[in-house]
Amino acid sequence: MLFFLAISLLLNQVTVAADYHHESDLLTKRDNLPNSPDDTIVCRQEPLELGIVLDSSRSIRKTDFNICIDFLKDYLKEFDISKDNVRVAIILYGNGIYTKDAFNLTTFNTKEDVISAIGRITQVEGGQTMTEKGINYMREVQFNAAVVRPGVTRIGLVITDGDSLNKTATAEEAKAARKSGIQMFAVGVGSQVGQTELRNIAGDISRVSQVNNYGQLKNLIKSLANRTCINTNTTPQPTSKATPPTTSKTTPQTTPQTRTTRSTRTTTTTISPNHQGDEPTCQQNPTDIYFVFSPADLGIDNTIWTTDFISSTVSTEYVRTLFKYGVISGSCPDDEGFNLGSYTTEVEIRNRLKSYGISKLPALTKQLATSGYTTERGARSHARKVAVLVVGGKKSAELVSKQVKTLLDQGIQVFIADPTNYGVKIEGATTLKGQSLAQAEELIYYLCNPCQPTTSK
Repeated sequence: MLFFLAISLLLNQVTVAADYHHESDLLTKRDNLPNSPDDTIVCRQEPLELGIVLDSSRSIRKTDFNICIDFLKDYLKEFDISKDNVRVAIILYGNGIYTKDAFNLTTFNTKEDVISAIGRITQVEGGQTMTEKGINYMREVQFNAAVVRPGVTRIGLVITDGDSLNKTATAEEAKAARKSGIQMFAVGVGSQVGQTELRNIAGDISRVSQVNNYGQLKNLIKSLANRTCINTNTTPQPTSKATPPTTSKTTPQTTPQTRTTRSTRTTTTTISPNHQGDEPTCQQNPTDIYFVFSPADLGIDNTIWTTDFISSTVSTEYVRTLFKYGVISGSCPDDEGFNLGSYTTEVEIRNRLKSYGISKLPALTKQLATSGYTTERGARSHARKVAVLVVGGKKSAELVSKQVKTLLDQGIQVFIADPTNYGVKIEGATTLKGQSLAQAEELIYYLCNPCQPTTSK
């Protein structure tokens, strides 16, 4: 049954081990280069050691692998690469590690040489995905204490299109890398790599990016470069989503402009806000959150999307003890079939079949409004009340709009999660955007940020 499948998947993902140590916020320094297309940005920052761990397994088509190489070349153009500033290393992996086209931090000293070497990389097509071996090689060999510069920030960037063969080993190697001081980022391509795998690599969803295919990697260039262009000498102040940093297009800049950037989990072109700087606000705002969805309405694919979305929300470290979570979902008996002889006439059978075409979400939302936030159900009198409705498209939104108004009238803050990414709007509610992990991150931001989200009109 869809309901029990959804809950099973949710509980399985909620138990994933997370990395509990705190990391400092990141501050980015940028130079705007005037009179250049699309306001070209070059990273000028404190020295940085950047290690790239690249999937070269057989599941990646050669054309897609080449697209990924082009993405890396464009991504590295954003950095001020030199022996005294940004140094780059890369290792390919599949059945194991492939050192033929790999290079270390000290191999090349100029941007031109690094990008040229990236362009010469060819795919090895390993039959397995041993991500843990690539991470281990980066940590123990390329980021060896004898090689890295003391006090210099180290970043590991893993790009993969699938879950590793040994997920536990990958999680342990990534955790060891983070404990050694390497800030890990993960980029997933396609549906064969799970969000749990990516989160285990990066340690936090704010350092995870995921796109549907290799062609969409180009949309990550600016946002990923923003997050990995680091000055570790200064701690940024939290920024509001409503007032993002801006750059001047009228007055050429002659000196680097310092600006804070929001740590993101980017899906195609969606850039979500920074959560780490907003943690103190979360601590002052205990919240009771209900997720409301109907597996019968959503279907299996969107139900799995929903469990990913919920588990990504509840797995964030700094809200784990501040928020209480509840789920209101469908009831399987209403969606089951019927035995031989249960109905004896055509009219009876037709009437029973009609029930399958009736959306369950309005009734579930009404149930939430009636009895969801009661002490009997664990609600806290001092906590803010939040409802997250998973709405599968425009028609579902229209059917549930009346119940949304009831929730709003009761002072309940309403968010709409939409697995179809249709752009659903319900007056008074805030619609989240992007894939499941991106919508989870945006929801966390709104829950933690003191500014009220912009509601749909």
